[in-house]
Amino acid sequence: MTWDDQKVIRTFVAVCLDAELRSGISAIQERVKKLAPNVKWVAPDNFHVTMKFLGGIGANRVARVQAALDEVARDFPAFDLSIAWLGVFPTPRRPRVIWVGIEEGRDQLVALAKAVEDRLVKAGFEKEEKPFRSHITIGRVKESKPVEGLVEGLGEIDTSDLRVQRVDSITVMESVLLPEGPAYTPLSVHKLC
Repeated sequence: MTWDDQKVIRTFVAVCLDAELRSGISAIQERVKKLAPNVKWVAPDNFHVTMKFLGGIGANRVARVQAALDEVARDFPAFDLSIAWLGVFPTPRRPRVIWVGIEEGRDQLVALAKAVEDRLVKAGFEKEEKPFRSHITIGRVKESKPVEGLVEGLGEIDTSDLRVQRVDSITVMESVLLPEGPAYTPLSVHKLC
């Protein structure tokens, strides 16, 4: 075993967004910023749909993730994705996460997440306890205090001008936590059939 095999890499599986869709979501995010002052905003380059968060894993296990995703990608057809609305987790009274929802492609994302989950469990990774929710996080509320008018304001923001994106791959990402926010680096891209 080499030192590289022992290195721990904070890892997740994602559907990455193209530059045009990230730009459109960024414009929506700018409108949302006027509604919520105590929010840590996600950098537009980091917008993505998380399929599965793996946390810190050894470099040797990353290869198992990549092999599992090769299997998923061989069996899963490409599909279209579009954005539909804005929302919050966990509840409107105590929002902690501000997100953009998926309209077209939502069922395919759920099926893709299930395929990823099933293959990774077979490869020895823990089963996810929470159900998959197809969304793109754009901000995290810093305090647990209610944010007056946020949920109502989100309902008034028009998301209909965002275009459709073709989802033709899934990506293994490394996440490095930095003081200014996380930095994501693709470790491998797996083309869907």
